Amino acid sequence: MSIAVWTSFAVPASAQTPAFDACLLFDRAACSAVLSTEPDNLTALFMRGLAAELVGDDAAALADFDATAAREPRHFGAQLWRHVAAATLGQSRAAELKSYLASAKMLGPWPRALAELYLNQATPADTLALAGQQPAAARMEAICAAEYHSGRVAQLAGDAEAAMAHFRAALATGARHVFEYQAADRAINGMPYASPALATNPHFP
Repeated sequence: MSIAVWTSFAVPASAQTPAFDACLLFDRAACSAVLSTEPDNLTALFMRGLAAELVGDDAAALADFDATAAREPRHFGAQLWRHVAAATLGQSRAAELKSYLASAKMLGPWPRALAELYLNQATPADTLALAGQQPAAARMEAICAAEYHSGRVAQLAGDAEAAMAHFRAALATGARHVFEYQAADRAINGMPYASPALATNPHFP
């Protein structure tokens, strides 16, 4: 998963600070520090949600994803991840995700397929096939995301064996700088994963 793919909003170099850089590495405290002085920083808000998601705090993650989507309805990452976090908590944001997809006319088949996967509008096989068609430079990252989200769908359906198979496949891509790689690692090993690759490529492909 890349910030460029999920947010479609570039972060100017002039806006980056040590706290913001740490926030991009999924440091919740750093994201909160950024937001304390820049309450309208949507990237920090979304990244704090991902940081919460990474440690299994779905309630906090959902609050941040909902807030991000409310402020910027075009934010694909917020729309996708709030559906995932809500489903994990036994809630639903399916109506919101469907509405978003209906209005997102410029959103391409990828990453749209990831949202369709959760809405039963695409199968894991469809999603993985589409991921495999992405440009070579981003293919492993896309496959990692497709495998992880296929696993999360299986997990939500109560199929732990299929979920673990997909999570292992996500790790097998070696795409360590992708958020879903870290989330798959946590799902398997029960703890957050901090990838050194993030230090050199925090914005992802």
